[in-house]
Amino acid sequence: MQITKLIMWLIICQIPALAGMGAVRSNMAWYHSLNQPVFAPPDWVFTAVWMILYILLGIVGYLIVRDGITRQSRPTLVLFVGQLALNACWTPIFFGQQEIGLALVWLSMMIFVTAWLMKRLWAPQHQAFWLMVPYGLWLCFAWCLNYAVLLLN
Repeated sequence: MQITKLIMWLIICQIPALAGMGAVRSNMAWYHSLNQPVFAPPDWVFTAVWMILYILLGIVGYLIVRDGITRQSRPTLVLFVGQLALNACWTPIFFGQQEIGLALVWLSMMIFVTAWLMKRLWAPQHQAFWLMVPYGLWLCFAWCLNYAVLLLN
């Protein structure tokens, strides 16, 4: 039963990737036409990093509900699902709508909700907290990249 729950969360955490896949594919020429900061990584880095991060998020989702959804875990689960929903919207905003400024605001909300989630995870779920650290750091890097692209364009 636990392995099924883990697999379910690993699949659920792929939804943000699927939500943005079409927007990225159809707008890569636009993205490459933008002035990029010197610290912008090559395209393959984004794919590799997000693949790892979505797996880590799947494990975090599983850890949050591993012992069932309780009165204590419900707010944490809501924050987790909320940050996933925000994540699923960023790519269509940035790539699909080509709204760099709105994407930056959206990313700011993602960072806020992720920090709030991590704060809730600290005491009851140290393991889940530490699995969220790479995601939080990557969101901060993405914010800097998004901001630099906004300034340069």
